[in-house]
Amino acid sequence: MIVVGISSTVRTRIDRKLLEKAARAALSGLDAEVSIVVIGDRRMRGLNRDALSHDYVTDVLSFDHGDSPEGRQVEVIVCAPHAEREARAHSVPFKQELARYVVHGCLHCNGHDDTTQAQRNAMWMAQEQVMKRLFGKSYRDPG
Repeated sequence: MIVVGISSTVRTRIDRKLLEKAARAALSGLDAEVSIVVIGDRRMRGLNRDALSHDYVTDVLSFDHGDSPEGRQVEVIVCAPHAEREARAHSVPFKQELARYVVHGCLHCNGHDDTTQAQRNAMWMAQEQVMKRLFGKSYRDPG
């Protein structure tokens, strides 16, 4: 079973049901408790700096806190303003871009990595499969 909790600190309207579906799809087959947090640029930059020593805004941070009796403990933090900018730049819907970040973060916690080009390619393929399942014919490839 996958249990998903979602919180947001931004004023932007968030499709919580979609983000929940995205997490469930990316973590299919796992027992997990997932915390999804939607934040703004300033907070994301600070978290990225603290967690990875990268002093810039990023799209998603994910943390696998390991297994517990309830299942894997996963935390996915996504940046809504970053998703808005990228959605405009690639002519895709905002909700699709934000869902992509949740999928990407959950895939990291499900064993995927994107350090090498081969890993990036494999992860992109897995991510796109999940996105196409989530959106069906309405899916817009960001190119």
